[in-house]
Amino acid sequence: MDFQHFKDVKSPGKQVHILKPKPNNFNNNNANKMSYIKMITIIALITIIVFSISHHNQSSSSTSVRLEENSSEVHSQSSNNADNSYSSRVYLKPDPEGVVLDDLQAYRSNLLIKRQHDVRDVQMRPVTFNINMSDVMVVLHIQKTGGTTFENHLVQNTNIQPPCRCDHMHGGRLKCHCWNDKGQDWLFNRHSVGWACGVHADFTELTTCVDKWYKSQENENRKRKYHYVTLIRDPVNRFLSEWQHVRRGATWKECRLHCDGRDATLEEVPFCFRNGNWSTVSFEEFLQCPHNTAFNRQTRMLANMSLSDCYRINSNKSRFERDEIMLQSAKDNLRRFFHFFGILEYSYECQGLFQIVFKGLKFNKILSPKRGSLGMNYVMLSEDSWNRIIELNSLDIRLYQYAKDLFFQRLKKARVPVEKKTHECKYVADGFTYTTVEM
Repeated sequence: MDFQHFKDVKSPGKQVHILKPKPNNFNNNNANKMSYIKMITIIALITIIVFSISHHNQSSSSTSVRLEENSSEVHSQSSNNADNSYSSRVYLKPDPEGVVLDDLQAYRSNLLIKRQHDVRDVQMRPVTFNINMSDVMVVLHIQKTGGTTFENHLVQNTNIQPPCRCDHMHGGRLKCHCWNDKGQDWLFNRHSVGWACGVHADFTELTTCVDKWYKSQENENRKRKYHYVTLIRDPVNRFLSEWQHVRRGATWKECRLHCDGRDATLEEVPFCFRNGNWSTVSFEEFLQCPHNTAFNRQTRMLANMSLSDCYRINSNKSRFERDEIMLQSAKDNLRRFFHFFGILEYSYECQGLFQIVFKGLKFNKILSPKRGSLGMNYVMLSEDSWNRIIELNSLDIRLYQYAKDLFFQRLKKARVPVEKKTHECKYVADGFTYTTVEM
């Protein structure tokens, strides 16, 4: 029997064998000849599997997830719990009458569903980006997705003329003037215009604010073409990174959450902390606050929140309906509204695709994440904690799986090579059905 290695359906970082259908291309003449060879092969595979299971149980009593910095806050509950988790191995067996694979199960299994996207969404149309005409780039910066590094490159390491003029402010922050020949801002991000639409303004805020801001700043009544760009990140790693950042004192309490003409009230979105910040918050506390805006942050910030009744407590729609509307809106916006979106884990590929989309715009340095942003160190994460993060960020998981597939298909269409990475996900067809087998 043929095997493929994928991430364990129970825990990240482990290996699971996915059973493939047995080949049926032997005819009656050679069946007897092959029977002995097949028997030897099966015995050898069983021996390898038993050895692999034993090796993993002895050497891996907990799970490692990459994070920005070491922390002892999240850890495996005990080696006994880990041993119980791996006492039997879980197999996904293709089964025409089995369960249809969804994005949450695919994420747990390190699989990626290959969807049939509209050719217009995969075939990206290059934009001749001309800062002296009507082109304006708007950056939607989602917390802990590598946005700071990306924006630093935009203002410091491109071939655009005239270049941005930047000064280092207190705390190392950049203040830049990214002007065209007429003295007009061609880049809308925090380095160039500050938080003009609010701190970490989301899609709902930016699309109702950016044009108004430009009209208030420029005497010339010109027609502008806005090109929205953003980065997303693996939801579990992003969530853990935000927890670490909040422990260091970040709150983003200045975020307006502006929707339908007003800011969200503290009754609608209460703070999870008192006394100014949430520093030293434990992992358990971070998970338990029901109003934590870290949950499904990427989906919320990429969606048109007006469609799901903003942050109103009273709505004619159920929580499930509002979540599904929000998720679909985020998918639609990534697919059709954003001229470019990238994925933090694939920074080199992002640079290649970005330079194809924005014709003539080139980076003069390699776009690579700053040291530590992809997790140069590790935090120990129990299986239970990993699953809880997935459950609390299920919308972000589903969005990420959708976006990752679209991103890969765009890379292939644009002929951007993909760097081979360890434990890379494997594609399965849309509608893949399976049953689970424990051995």
